[in-house]
Amino acid sequence: MTPNPGQPDFVPKTLVNPPSGGGSERVLVRAAMVADAHRSHTPGAILMSRHDGRWRIEEVGDQTEIRIPEDVEILDLPDRVIIPALVNAHTHLDLTHIGPIAHDPEEGFVSWVDIIRAGRLIDPDEIARAVRDGIGCSIRGGTIAVGDIAGAPRTELTFAPALELARSPLHGVSFLEFFGIGKSCASAIERITRFIAEEYDDLVESMSNPNVRLGLSPHATNTVDVDVYRFISRAAAARGIPLTTHLAETLEEREFIANGTGTQRGLLDKVGVWDDSILDRVGHGAHPIEHLAPVLELAPYLCAHVNDAPERFFGVLRETGCSVAFCARAHSYFGHPAKIGRHPYRAMLDSGINVCLGTDSIVNLDTHDRIGVLDDIRHLARHDGCSSQLLLAMGTINGAKALGLNTSGFELVRGNTPLGLLALPIDPGVPDPWTGAIARDEAPEWAVFQP
Repeated sequence: MTPNPGQPDFVPKTLVNPPSGGGSERVLVRAAMVADAHRSHTPGAILMSRHDGRWRIEEVGDQTEIRIPEDVEILDLPDRVIIPALVNAHTHLDLTHIGPIAHDPEEGFVSWVDIIRAGRLIDPDEIARAVRDGIGCSIRGGTIAVGDIAGAPRTELTFAPALELARSPLHGVSFLEFFGIGKSCASAIERITRFIAEEYDDLVESMSNPNVRLGLSPHATNTVDVDVYRFISRAAAARGIPLTTHLAETLEEREFIANGTGTQRGLLDKVGVWDDSILDRVGHGAHPIEHLAPVLELAPYLCAHVNDAPERFFGVLRETGCSVAFCARAHSYFGHPAKIGRHPYRAMLDSGINVCLGTDSIVNLDTHDRIGVLDDIRHLARHDGCSSQLLLAMGTINGAKALGLNTSGFELVRGNTPLGLLALPIDPGVPDPWTGAIARDEAPEWAVFQP
């Protein structure tokens, strides 16, 4: 199977003509606001010139500060805010076929897991189609890079999501998910050993896309034994393989790790992997972050969710080099603000932890036509009143760092070549363009798309 990165189906219409289209060599975009993770300009402007078939930034600033060259094409967007394309550091594109589903948080997390298990696809071609739809939804949501979880149907590694992501214009990492606890520990270690030794290099070669890396995802502390975590962390560190895991996501996870009881134990019983040897590892009063701390010391992890995170464990996350992918809308969807409390993402950032944004799957989103962290940025701005710079940092450069990407494609400074620019609509005449952009609900437009 030969990948074809950037296939036309995924190329969106842009407000600025591609530089390969025979148009002007230079373009000046003037907008109500131009902003990235570091600064904003109101009203702002970006001057770009053609360089090796791509737009490179010459100047960014207030409109009054930028001299207008004689040979420039001018695009006026007085009712738009311009920002970099966004990074979705944690998503499950293979679940896109399910679509959004209403869920009562009082029914518990495992009841929702049962829905996902029942709806998960098995056939590789069908999985590939779901991922392809997810890629389209991601681009409609303003996403240029993802940390995608390639789910394990029937606990088997599946390569279809990685191959499909490599055929797309998106950047990022496809993390192959696996499980291994109780009766399945030995087989999990055997399977991962064989995969790394015999299949990993061939799969990477077949992807043939330098913009998409292949990673591994031990699922979570309640489905993967610490010995399996240790094994894969050492093996991945030796090969430079990116790692991610779900951590401290729910109260059910906390109960299982601390007491060895609850619905998570019931799930392991139901799927036939429970073994009393599990109680050698769990049920001793530890918190999930404390439980996994010795593993996190072995390799840097991108930890998804981390909703249940007492401040006393911030040092573990910071000192082990973890990044945290906070899925804001998922946090609300599952009722965590009431059950666990508000997510401590700002305190984490203040303590030096790299916090980025994710969406989780479309199943828990309120946008049926798109998948992107712009809507999580809007959610946080409305509920927490965060600054544009903080939110854009989490939605761009922090996510890029978490996925091992070059941050320059997300920073609007002279000499950089942006992977993309988004235009967010605002109502005419609003006094604060950022507030105006956050107040709207529609999908962003692409001003520039050059992955």
